[in-house]
Amino acid sequence: MPLLSEIILVPFVCAIILALALSIYSFFVVVKRWAFLSVGVSHAAFGGIALGYLLHVSPQISALIFAVFAAVIITLIKEKGNVPEDTTIGVIFSTFMAVGVILFSLSTNYVSDVLSYLFGNVLMVTKRDLLIAFVLLLVTILFFIKFKRALFLMIVDEEMAYTCGVNVTLTYYLLVTLFTVSVVMAIKLLGVILVSSLTVVPATVALFFFTRLHKILIASALLSASIVIAGMTLSIATDLPPGATTALIAGGAFFLGMYLKNQR
Repeated sequence: MPLLSEIILVPFVCAIILALALSIYSFFVVVKRWAFLSVGVSHAAFGGIALGYLLHVSPQISALIFAVFAAVIITLIKEKGNVPEDTTIGVIFSTFMAVGVILFSLSTNYVSDVLSYLFGNVLMVTKRDLLIAFVLLLVTILFFIKFKRALFLMIVDEEMAYTCGVNVTLTYYLLVTLFTVSVVMAIKLLGVILVSSLTVVPATVALFFFTRLHKILIASALLSASIVIAGMTLSIATDLPPGATTALIAGGAFFLGMYLKNQR
């Protein structure tokens, strides 16, 4: 099969587009310490995927509903401040993951379906996914441009953001929702377990070397795209799950970046 045949090119381009979108959210994930949130959202989506298969509806839509619902619950509990955020995320993602395992066990294609969504499968990506990913990237860029001031006031100090007239609640929920949609879209390619690697590593490595925002975002985008290109290429060449190869490359980039940082 030619390397650039449609069956390979579509998921390849889709992966690069999603990597660029996730690279923007990666900055907020790292700065706001949302690494565990990305894990919680992706694992919560697994319950929705299983429900979609069981009810014969689009697993992607049901996964998105589950993931957004989980993200909203986590955010609400965070605002109330009654329970530590990491505790809430741990309970929610383990519960939703358990629901997914139980529902998948009722499916006749249990093993193949679970493996595809746990570790990713390039054959699951369609032209429709490519179009949605492109629209998502555009929405992400427009959201960042429109809410740039509000977002960075929130990062510096949420109380100050309120004082400056920023609608922190609206901005926060929009950011979490768009981030959740991006994570769910990437699950087909990278899998539930390993998608969080692209939400953490790019911005973390970029912050090793840069302090100015535009340089951090550019470096994060370039690194994120490079990681998925290398990961997808390795996956196609070795017939290994794309989520595993991409996460492996991301881990290597992190440790290499940390080493180079220490050598400066």
